[in-house]
Amino acid sequence: MPAQVDVPINTGALQDWGLWGAPNKIAAVATNDGDTSLIYASSGGRYVRETMQFPAIAGVADPVTSASLTAITRCYLIGGGGRSYEAIWNSVLDLTNRQQEVRLAMPNYVTVTYNAAGAGLALAAVNGEHGFLFKAAGGPDQKAEYWITHLYRTVNYDYVAGNAGEFAYMIGSLVGSFIGANLLFRDMPALARFLWARGRYLIKPSEYEIAFRAWREARCH
Repeated sequence: MPAQVDVPINTGALQDWGLWGAPNKIAAVATNDGDTSLIYASSGGRYVRETMQFPAIAGVADPVTSASLTAITRCYLIGGGGRSYEAIWNSVLDLTNRQQEVRLAMPNYVTVTYNAAGAGLALAAVNGEHGFLFKAAGGPDQKAEYWITHLYRTVNYDYVAGNAGEFAYMIGSLVGSFIGANLLFRDMPALARFLWARGRYLIKPSEYEIAFRAWREARCH
């Protein structure tokens, strides 16, 4: 069961959050760099929504095994009145207010994760737009503000039955000539680390054999 971890590749339909320290919002949430670059939601009584597009996943079993959206978040200003901080998955609110865990961590960053379930695991939903909503009371003079410095999606999936060759395709497309024709089974741990560092794909030890066989079979055809 491969795991794919990726960051946004484009902005989505909802773009109410502000930008700080980066040329664009995609760059701002690409890495966990604290206050260096981020997107922020400042609210004095209005809803502030933000969604982003992630790399499309194809050629895998539908629905996927598990999927989640994670934001490294900081409460910068508490403001006045109540607050609502919710994940948006496939452009739909998950209706779980996570503001308390962020506020209690103030002024530090905290990891906030939404775990998809049910219809949210359908491939079409996983490939939808994801993000966060923020709303706070207090009016213009007591605005609250939350920051996100890193946003990423994690998806665990299985390849379609009889399509183990997708392993070979994934390996070949990511590393190309790095492997050459002399890949040995003993090289799989190093290859897995290489893929994870550069392609954000994870091949688990239990999957080394099927990945290796798929690669060898692809080389023979």
